[in-house]
Amino acid sequence: MGFICKPWNRLSLFTRIMIGFVLGIVLGLVLGPRAEVLKPLGTILTNLLTMVVAPLVFTLLVCAAADVGDGKRLGRIGIKTVIIFLVSTALAIVLGLVVSNMMNIGAGVELSNMAAPQPKGQAPASMLDTVINIIPVNIFASLAKQNLLQIIFFALIMGFALLKLGDKGKPLLDCCRAGQEVMKEITNMALEFTPYGVLGLMASVVGKNGTAILIPYIKTIGAMYLCAVVYLLVVQAVLMVGVFGRVSPLKFLKNMKEAMTFVFATCSSVATIPLNLACVKKVGVDEETANFVIPFGAVMNMNGTAIYEAVAVVFTAQIFGVELTFTQQVMIMLTATLASIGTAGIPGSGLVMLTIVLSSVNLPMEAIGLLAGIDRILNMARCVPNIVGDAATAVIVAQSEGTLKR
Repeated sequence: MGFICKPWNRLSLFTRIMIGFVLGIVLGLVLGPRAEVLKPLGTILTNLLTMVVAPLVFTLLVCAAADVGDGKRLGRIGIKTVIIFLVSTALAIVLGLVVSNMMNIGAGVELSNMAAPQPKGQAPASMLDTVINIIPVNIFASLAKQNLLQIIFFALIMGFALLKLGDKGKPLLDCCRAGQEVMKEITNMALEFTPYGVLGLMASVVGKNGTAILIPYIKTIGAMYLCAVVYLLVVQAVLMVGVFGRVSPLKFLKNMKEAMTFVFATCSSVATIPLNLACVKKVGVDEETANFVIPFGAVMNMNGTAIYEAVAVVFTAQIFGVELTFTQQVMIMLTATLASIGTAGIPGSGLVMLTIVLSSVNLPMEAIGLLAGIDRILNMARCVPNIVGDAATAVIVAQSEGTLKR
């Protein structure tokens, strides 16, 4: 047993994840629906990483806010981060709209052959309600429910308060630092299970859906993956990291491969926070900036989800024969930007936010039922730009602050 385990343990995490990924696909094709028995492996992995997310994000951001050095720098980093998030998300939506329209992704779909259940109506929240809901009534309830927006708000306020208290706040800050290290160690232990969890997830998905699921929606899937790849390589790697971050795009992508593989398999931006942090620090981002931007971005920055919202709206409009005016497409851009910012980085959340985007231009909600069947496949594509966008933003912010390590 020792002879077998040693070579396996010597392999990099990326290599082990890829082996699990490929084996999962093979097992899914061979076993078919019976591969569902392997799904618990994926559930265990997701639960292990989700378990540490709330305390990890909380302690990271408290320490990151306190370690910034002064309130002005914290505010400066925060403003830079939010601006980059908004601009990059808007670019993602534009790309999704342009590619989807050029490919006519909804053409040729026979609605009579598809199930289109009517989802329950959901009234979109106003901007004021969204802002008010960020402020937690009970931080312990927010931690228990993993309401990351509320956790981030409270953590930043607490970190800033500890910064102002100085020596008086040092005992509590030291406690948060110890908690941060404990959460990192638990995360490292959980990551060792990643190859097996990925194997279970992929076997289950492929076994349940097979390859036939790709046929009815091949254009939509193709548009989503094309947009994701183009956006990742051109906008994030070359423009954001290469031009503005002044880091080699190849170096960046090489160091991000483990996080990208993991999120592609698990479809959870939030669960990828620990791995994304480790990868972005390898690129040269200082710990304070990384610890602030990455957890913040996991909730606020959803470039891939923004692409998905644009693709899904064009798909919906075309299969139902609705002509979208220029004004409506601008409305989609604005609404999808806000919707993607409020999307929690968990599997399937894009479908929930799609309700708000569709309602903004009065498109049929039946499209949510149509897209639900291939949501997992689309989700795998949209999650990669989500986490890479956080890392690229961290590089730009660190470069602008003069803290990027070469």
